[in-house]
Parts: sequence; C-alpha cells; structure tokens
Amino acid sequence: MKPSMQEHWIRVATSEGMFSAERAVSLTLIDGKEVSFFVDASQIRHERDGKGELRVTLVESDDTQQRQLVLLPTETFETSSRWVEVAA
Repeated sequence: MKPSMQEHWIRVATSEGMFSAERAVSLTLIDGKEVSFFVDASQIRHERDGKGELRVTLVESDDTQQRQLVLLPTETFETSSRWVEVAA
C-alpha cells in the first residue's frame, strides 16, 4: 500500500439523520460488512436518491488489491472505529 493522507470522497448510502443538519450514512467495507453512523450534512456531497459521497481522509491505497484504508469523520456504530478498509 502506498501512503497518502489526503482528502478523498467515497460513495455511501444516505438518509435523514435525527437533526436537520445531520445525515445517516451506511457503507460496505472491503470484507462485505455494512457499517453505519451519523455525520454532519456538510460532510456529504452530490446527495440524490439515497446515495451520495462522504468526505474521508485517504490514508493508504493498494491498487493491486483494489482497497483503500480511510479515516471516517466519526466512529461507526458496529466497530467503534473511524478506520475502515473500502473497495477502491
């Protein structure tokens, strides 16, 4: 994997959060598990029909294995971690 540490956008599923400035987000990890969390609406762009892009920090990218290690803006409910691996 090559180190990166840059702003990056990943595709996610979105829905309304508990508050007007909040969005509920879910995404699929590289191992197929689904995780979910709430984020400030400003962290989402191009939202339409329950899909959008989430701002994350790209930490490492492995093009040969088609995976990326990213730092989410907040912890997921399922893993209690901000660190996740997603498909590239």
